[in-house]
Amino acid sequence: MDGLILAGGKSTRMGGKHKGFLQMEAETFMDRLTREMKRRADRLWISYGRDIHANYEGCRVVVDEYPGCGPIAGIHAGLCVCESELLMVAACDMPFLKSELYVLLEKHIADHDGAVPVSKGRIHPLAAIYRKRILTVLEEQLESGNYRMRDALAKMDIVYVDVSGKPEYEQMIRNINTIEEYRKI
Repeated sequence: MDGLILAGGKSTRMGGKHKGFLQMEAETFMDRLTREMKRRADRLWISYGRDIHANYEGCRVVVDEYPGCGPIAGIHAGLCVCESELLMVAACDMPFLKSELYVLLEKHIADHDGAVPVSKGRIHPLAAIYRKRILTVLEEQLESGNYRMRDALAKMDIVYVDVSGKPEYEQMIRNINTIEEYRKI
C-alpha cells in the first residue's frame, strides 16, 4: 500500500498558517503523520496544491494536476503516482491519526473501491483507503467541475466502516480546522 498525506490546503480558517506546521507535544502535525503513515506504507507521498511547503525525509512530493480544486484533486494526484493497488489517505490536519485505523479499514475493503470510516453518521473520506481503479471516477468528477468528494464516493463501491462508540478511532479521525479547535488541543 502507498500512503498519501493531503497538505495542499489554503488553511483559511487557520488564519493562513499551514496546518501541517502546527505543533502538538513538541512535534508538527506533519511529523506525527509521516511517522504513523510510514508504519503501513511502502511509499509515502505528500500532496501539495502548487506550493510545496516542506520536504520530509523518505517522502515523495506530488502536486495537483487540478490545482485549487480541494482534496479530491490531491487524492487524484496521489492515485496518479501510486505504485500500489491501494492508497491510504490522510489529511494533514489529523494529528491523532494512527496506523491502526488503516489496519481496521484494510480488513473491510475486500474488493470494494474504498474503505471510509464513519462516525455518528458523518463520513471521513480524507482518512480512508482507496483502490487505484477509482482514478477515472475522480477525473470525471474534476473535469465536470464538481469537487465534492462525497459526490464522487456516491459513484463508487465504498464500504463504510462505522467507528461510532469507539473512542480510539473517533479521536484518530478528528481534524483541526480552526484556531479555536487548535487551542483546545
